[in-house]
This record gives sequence, C-alpha cells and structure tokens, in this order.
Amino acid sequence: PASARPCRTKQRPTINQHTYYIYHDSKLFATHGHTKSKGDYTSMNTRINKRLVELGLAPSRRKADELIETGRVSINSITITDMATKVSAEDVIEVDGKGGQTRDNITVAFYKPVGYVSSHARQTSNQRTIFDILPAAFATLKVAGRLDKDSQGLMVLSSDGGLIHTLSHPSFIKPKVYLVTLDKPLHRSDEDALKTGVRLRDGLSKFDKVTVIRPNHLRITLHQGKNRQIRRSFEALGYDVKVLERTAIGNITSRGLKPGAHVFIQPEDIL
Repeated sequence: PASARPCRTKQRPTINQHTYYIYHDSKLFATHGHTKSKGDYTSMNTRINKRLVELGLAPSRRKADELIETGRVSINSITITDMATKVSAEDVIEVDGKGGQTRDNITVAFYKPVGYVSSHARQTSNQRTIFDILPAAFATLKVAGRLDKDSQGLMVLSSDGGLIHTLSHPSFIKPKVYLVTLDKPLHRSDEDALKTGVRLRDGLSKFDKVTVIRPNHLRITLHQGKNRQIRRSFEALGYDVKVLERTAIGNITSRGLKPGAHVFIQPEDIL
C-alpha cells in the first residue's frame, strides 16, 4: 500500500579478513579468517573464555572472564566484552594485542623464577614446579634447557618433541648466556681456567667467554649443556654461585620478561 513505510535494515559493521600463521610439521603456513559480521559470533561453536585458556592467553576460565570484562580481549581486531561470545577456529583472538597458540602448536619462552623445579614431577608433596604457575594449556609441554631450582631465567617449552630434541642435543650450537654472582671475586687464573677447561666427573667443562662485569659478577657464554655445569665448574675452583640467571638462548633473550611470565615464539626464532 502507498501508506506503508519501506523496511530499513541496519547495516552491521563487518570485520575485515586477516592473515595469521600456523607452524606445523616444521613448516609455516598462512591462512585467512572468513569475513563475517560482528553479530555472527553468538552462532559459533566455542565459548571465548574456553578458547582463551586453550590458546594459553589465560590460566583459567575465571581469569579469562576478567580479561573479557575489562576490555582486554579482541577478536579479529574488534574488542569484545560479552562473556557469552563464541568463536570459531578461524578467528584471530588476542589479549592486549598479543595472540596465542593452540594446544597442538605451542612454543614459548618462559622466565623461570627461583624456587621452582623445571619438570612435571614432584620429588616431595610441597615441591613447586614451573607448571604450577604456567597456564593449564601448557601442562603437557616439554622442556628444553632445564634450570635447577635455585637458578632463574630463560627456558623454552614446546609441544613439538622434535624441536625439544634439537634444542637439547649436544650438537645444538646456539650459545647460551648467563649472569653469575659469586661469593667472592674471581681470580684471573681461574678465569683463564674456565675458558681452557675445568675437569668435571663427566668430562671437560669449557666456557666460550667469561666477561667480568664486577669482581664477583660475571657474564658467561657457553655452548655445552652439562648438568649444572656452571655451578659445578665454579665449585671445582673453590667458588660458591650465589645467583645464576640465564638471559639468552641463541637469538631469544629474557629482555622484558618478568619472573613467571612467558611469550609465544616460533621455532624458527630460535633455530
């Protein structure tokens, strides 16, 4: 009828297509998310708080809900605050602008604090492991470059067993860098001995480089990976290591990482 008004539909904003990357089977693949409307999320299959935990972006669903409620979560670059939001596997999800990785595709650089063991198993009931402070999605990750309970600093964890084997093998030639504080100043003759080789029960321990920052504060670079090598080498020379911090593995450094924090990396970043 002439008196009828035309029906107007409100145009919903669309979300542009994004490219993101998946590392699988030693290859890097590029894929694309579908273009969809902002309102489409409620018809998808996984609740956002669950997905945040799966991606290692939140340690629990409760914490994920807090991140969503405070506006720190975005889907395909659009901030969301609705905790009932659902997503698909194609969506790019970020917290504070940083993405995560799925359970089948996780490699992280982690800063281990003092007082935690670098394993899944506990020797005593009250012993704390690094997995007590990592997100639940990381519970099955394997560890490369373990640090003893009294040491701190950079570690690499991954779901990629081949990568862990490569990083842990003696032929892996990427240097590791440590900051060491001793109980007393290092003598020049002992500095030379550390570079030429200190005899341990499992062979010769050789440091690639010893830099004296202060008389009892050193920077150590080495390629070898003997168990507790730095502590045992100094003990053999009559020193007690008071502080031991790993600051770099190859190109990966602990710069900007606080104790207990982690950052996602790609295997090619370290190989």
